[in-house]
Amino acid sequence: MGFVKWIDDQSWLVKVLLFIPIWGWVLGFLYRLFKFINDTNKTINLVGAILFVVPGIGWVFSIVEFILVIVLGRPTLFVD
Repeated sequence: MGFVKWIDDQSWLVKVLLFIPIWGWVLGFLYRLFKFINDTNKTINLVGAILFVVPGIGWVFSIVEFILVIVLGRPTLFVD
């Protein structure tokens, strides 16, 4: 739970920097995986984590996630 809480507690600017698509796909995968394991055990978080590591699809999702973090201020794609 520490990793998810740490991400959620960061300011908007830090989240934007963390989710830049170059390394954001790795962080997106880890965020969803830890969210699945520690917080909710909901299948959508595990599906999101798996989709983030698929080549090509993960890159597209990381760009969409980056845009959502800019607009909404938090990761929301495939997160419960």
